[in-house]
Amino acid sequence: MANSVTVEHTQLTAFVRTVLLRCGLDEPAATTATEVICYADIHGFTTHGTNALAGIYAPRLRSGSIRPDAQPKVVVETATTAVVDGDNGLGAVTMVTAVDLAAAKARELGLGMVTVRNSSHFGSAGYYASRVAANGLIGIVMSNCGAQGVVPPLGGVQRLLGTNPLSAAVPVSHGAPFVLDMSATAVATGKIRAAQREGRQVPEGWLVSADGSTTTDPDAYFDGHADVAWLGGTAQTGGAKGYGLALLVDLLCGPLAGAAYGPRPQALTETEPAEDVNIGQVALVIDPAAFGVADGFKTETRTLLDTVSSSPAAPGQRVTYPGAPEAERAAASYAEGIRLPHHVAVQLVRLGAELDVTVPVALAEAGPA
Repeated sequence: MANSVTVEHTQLTAFVRTVLLRCGLDEPAATTATEVICYADIHGFTTHGTNALAGIYAPRLRSGSIRPDAQPKVVVETATTAVVDGDNGLGAVTMVTAVDLAAAKARELGLGMVTVRNSSHFGSAGYYASRVAANGLIGIVMSNCGAQGVVPPLGGVQRLLGTNPLSAAVPVSHGAPFVLDMSATAVATGKIRAAQREGRQVPEGWLVSADGSTTTDPDAYFDGHADVAWLGGTAQTGGAKGYGLALLVDLLCGPLAGAAYGPRPQALTETEPAEDVNIGQVALVIDPAAFGVADGFKTETRTLLDTVSSSPAAPGQRVTYPGAPEAERAAASYAEGIRLPHHVAVQLVRLGAELDVTVPVALAEAGPA
């Protein structure tokens, strides 16, 4: 049985958009969300694209826990800042509203920062930063996981924080821009779930137990015997860096945005895990022109990245930079089709059947899980 299925990108895009319309989104919102979702699969982030559509977005839109008719609105605004209330809608739609507003403010005054409250899972953080960089601006975005706790604080045993993803993108004169898309943990929990579904072990260093021992069994995370490691690993190997980064994201996306956050007093006495509702997000956009380097900035960034890529590589290795491998994957996706894990294809076939949406032939031929 094949481990992946390849589907033509326009067919997948049409399928996703139809699913979102069936889930109650209007046409503009469905078009926006489709672009965000398919960006993830096109660039190789297959845990955050149609996998999330089948596992998170469609079920919650259909149940009403994410409002399909939400109307994001600005509730606080200054010349350079704003707060957007997502109205408990789809995170992709809300965050595009926020990042576009931040970009407009940056174009006018050099800097724009918008916080978001009452949002939901927004997919691949890199989409939003890349959206900004494509227009010659520098983008920094981040999100917490609402009140949900999926990782203990460094040295602790109770899951209080999220993986807290963040992305930064810098424009270049030509070629692939710099796009950093990461979580504050060693890996996103979606990749652990994917390994579990595919019946494979995870790499050493992803999971660590309270006594400091490591495991490669993905079940250990879901049954509570191990936790996802912080970026950097243990306290002795630099885990304080990832942990501190996660706290920073929660501080900015929680209290500053007026949204929920995991490390709250109630969490210490709750017996049931909190849900990832009222998620907070931040979009920060910088216009290089405000620093007097508009003419040469993108050329200099290209020179910097090319120098890194041209530096001597270790035997059997390749020197590159964040954003370049993903751009190569995207080019292949457009030319050859988007590769999806088999289990994602099966989920999409089931979703299509539930919503009476015709699935692309390549997905329909995936067969049973």
